[in-house]
Amino acid sequence: MREIDRHYAQEAERPGIGHLLERARLNRGVSLEQAVQATKIRREYLEKLESDDHSTMPEPIYVRGFVKAYANYLDLDGDRLAAQIRFWQERRRKARRGPLWDL
Repeated sequence: MREIDRHYAQEAERPGIGHLLERARLNRGVSLEQAVQATKIRREYLEKLESDDHSTMPEPIYVRGFVKAYANYLDLDGDRLAAQIRFWQERRRKARRGPLWDL
C-alpha cells in the first residue's frame, strides 16, 4: 500500500479522496461557499471533487490543480493528493488503451 493510502485511507468511508476533502472542510467548519470564495474554484467543481465525480470536469491537469489548491486550503497535503489523482488518471488512461487489433 502506498504511503498516501496508509495515511489517508485508514478511516475512509469510500474510495477516492473526496471524503477526505469533505471531512476536512466540515471539521474546519467551512461552508462550500466559503471554500469557493477562498479558492476561486467553482462550487460545482468542489462538489464534484468531494463526491469523486471527475467525469464532467475539465482536463485532468485542471482537476489535479483544483485538488492541490483545495487540499492546501483545507490544510491537507495538496501535492500528495494531486499525485494520487494523477496516478488514478494515468491508470484509467492506460486501461482504456487496448490493442488496435487482435492477432
